Amino acid sequence: MQRTFSPQADGLLFRDASGRYCARLSGYRFYSVFQPLFYRGGGLFGYEALLRVVDDDGEWYAPDRFLASLPPQQALEADRLARLIHVRNFAQSRQDHCLTLNLLSHTVLGDHGGRTHLPLLQGLLQSLEIDSGGVIFELPEYEVEQHGQPLLDGLRHASDIGFGVAVDDFGALDSRHGRVGELCPDIIKIDRSLLLDYMAGERQRLPALLEFGWQIGSRMLVEGIESAEQHQAMQALGVELYQGYHLGRPTELPVACQL
Repeated sequence: MQRTFSPQADGLLFRDASGRYCARLSGYRFYSVFQPLFYRGGGLFGYEALLRVVDDDGEWYAPDRFLASLPPQQALEADRLARLIHVRNFAQSRQDHCLTLNLLSHTVLGDHGGRTHLPLLQGLLQSLEIDSGGVIFELPEYEVEQHGQPLLDGLRHASDIGFGVAVDDFGALDSRHGRVGELCPDIIKIDRSLLLDYMAGERQRLPALLEFGWQIGSRMLVEGIESAEQHQAMQALGVELYQGYHLGRPTELPVACQL
């Protein structure tokens, strides 16, 4: 059963027995896991940070549904806490690779021109000796298309001050992808449904979307690689970046040092 937040609730960071950062928020605990992203040749490109949510009764929640169920201000606080533990756990692992962070669209829309979450995040990254150029903000295509110019302006500001931008779930919408074309993100992540359609014999749409991304200068990533056959088929199309259970499942990163 979904709990409600107290208006006075404050997020609280803590470490687990292994030294990893976690967070408490009004009856819920937040944890970080990281899924690897790979180059076509097999080298590691980076990690996507993923949130795990469990309540005090031990019930686990799907993060996207959990965040969507919250009132806007509470969702923003949960989003902020997730970002804090992800960045700290990544820093403690001493990884020399990129980190992608999922953002709520309201985090970007409510940022007042980059004067709130971006400076705070920059300060945290600097204190942990992480280059902001290796941190990539990730939002789904439907959010980019739905929220239009205000969201584009916020993402462009993040890009202008050195962060990367990625569009997730690309192609899941039946749209012209106009806002994505305006944004020209650093990375476009092809939705898994297109991979499955391609493997089932629909050979037009996925190559067309790859060509769209290449034409606007984006690096293309295919999500949901779950077999060697899928991996080889995407390599044959010239896709640069890959993510999926066949290559690496979400997991905790090792604690190389405590920060």
